[in-house]
Amino acid sequence: MEEGIISRRGFLAGATSAGALAALGLAGCAPSGTPAADSDNGNAGEAESWAQRLNIDIASALPGNTREEVDVQETKTCDIAVIGGGCSGTNTAVRAAELGLNVILVEKTSSIGGASLKSWAPSAPNSSYAKAAGVVTDTDPVIEQWVADSHWRVDAAAIRQLVNSSGEAIDWMSQNGWEFTYLGMGSDITQLPDYDQREPLFQAMLEKHVAPNGEVLLNTTAKRLVTDETGAVTGVIVVDGDGTGIQIDAKAVVIATGGYGANANMVKTAFGFEGVFAGLPQNIGEGLEMAWQAGAQKPQNFGGQMLHQTLARTTDALVGQFDDFPCKYPMILCYVANLLNVEATGTRFRNEALVLDAVPAANSSAYQGSFHYVVVSQDIMRVLEQEGLAGLGVDYSPGLPPEYKPVFELNTPWAGIGEVFDAMVEAGGGYKGSTPEELAEAAGMDVELFADQLARYEEFCASGADTQFGKSPKYLNALGEGPYYLIIAEENNLCSWGGLLVNTDYQVLDDSRMPIEGLYAVGNEAGGNLYNDTYVGFGYGMANTITSGYLCGTKLAERL
Repeated sequence: MEEGIISRRGFLAGATSAGALAALGLAGCAPSGTPAADSDNGNAGEAESWAQRLNIDIASALPGNTREEVDVQETKTCDIAVIGGGCSGTNTAVRAAELGLNVILVEKTSSIGGASLKSWAPSAPNSSYAKAAGVVTDTDPVIEQWVADSHWRVDAAAIRQLVNSSGEAIDWMSQNGWEFTYLGMGSDITQLPDYDQREPLFQAMLEKHVAPNGEVLLNTTAKRLVTDETGAVTGVIVVDGDGTGIQIDAKAVVIATGGYGANANMVKTAFGFEGVFAGLPQNIGEGLEMAWQAGAQKPQNFGGQMLHQTLARTTDALVGQFDDFPCKYPMILCYVANLLNVEATGTRFRNEALVLDAVPAANSSAYQGSFHYVVVSQDIMRVLEQEGLAGLGVDYSPGLPPEYKPVFELNTPWAGIGEVFDAMVEAGGGYKGSTPEELAEAAGMDVELFADQLARYEEFCASGADTQFGKSPKYLNALGEGPYYLIIAEENNLCSWGGLLVNTDYQVLDDSRMPIEGLYAVGNEAGGNLYNDTYVGFGYGMANTITSGYLCGTKLAERL
């Protein structure tokens, strides 16, 4: 591309020699006419995009971004352009504007808040809410354990900044109208306001701080970054809901586009995961690709996901057929430690007590495949029907996601359980067999292997000693007589994790680990320096979303 041919008023946003696969990757032209993909930094020149190098056909996941000609009809100028109106992007915009900067926030949907509208609670040590409850946390052991659990393949300074600043960020949101509820739970968890309150709160923050000197552009999609001849990012090209191309010239651009969790091809290739995605459908990775084409480093741990919950495949099919409690019977049992779990071949693969914590439960299952089975017998079902979970010795509340959890007591009888489980099988959410061998045949498992695993498990229950995985005797319940059922359980992916490498100022780093001038990132995409491969943070995903935006806005105001 010859310098000067493409002006500020128009450019071609489309594919290069690699065709449709380059749709994510072209970057916009700066006033000098230099496209980011051809600049002399990072992944410069003829370097292929990440998608091209892995030969992934992701064009189908990016409607409207392939070979699209965009006519730039308008130019706007601001101090900061924030791409993405989720919690991290909104907090960045509001905090920067609060400190005197002119901000334009770009959001490709019609709503503000992103995944935080569906999230539950952040971990925020030493917030005013924690202190009011009389809890003061020594964060050093938390940080040291986090770093060790990640095998020291993390940025310890970034972790320390997050842990020690999350309470401050929560308090800042409180000063902007948010009312949190301190839950403690051993990790300083602070619950967000009710779901329906959150978007109005974000909107009020934007109206108060951003709107007076800046703009919020909804239904507007970022297409490519703009760079100058040195490789510095100087703006972004966007297209609004009417198809109007707009060039936003800015001193800094902040990527807050939520990752690529909804792009199944990218997730499968980067992580090998084919479970259920429960995040936002708009998070397909184009924000990352824009940054990569501007020279951003793809971290060594790229591919990590936030696996967080277990789902019974049949739940949706049972809703409507049965009342709220019975339709969740299979789902509830996916969170009960007292049952046998096996993988697709019929092999027991874990200590089932891992289901008592969402992250270990999800990661241990995803490690062995895209689904697993929970084994239930007629004897188990008979106990449940007569005595409820208490009859199995369950003295804990199964940790279902709040939106899935019915109201019931542990001693509530499970009326009609046989009818529910037969409906589960009919709907394709499980299998039934009169004997272990018949059950294995129905599910396509190795018959001898499964029968042997079940027999060994029964021995463990009889002896009270699980010599295979060491499960506590209190969770060892014999299956007894059939018929037997398998519940198909799948793991729930809330979002991708990481994708850009940033420093503690949230500057995006290139392949030499040097900051790309003018380019910043917050939220999930900027979490690659916090975890070795997969999120294990118990509340720090949401804490990072809140805190990275607050800190990035603060640091930008100090820098610009």
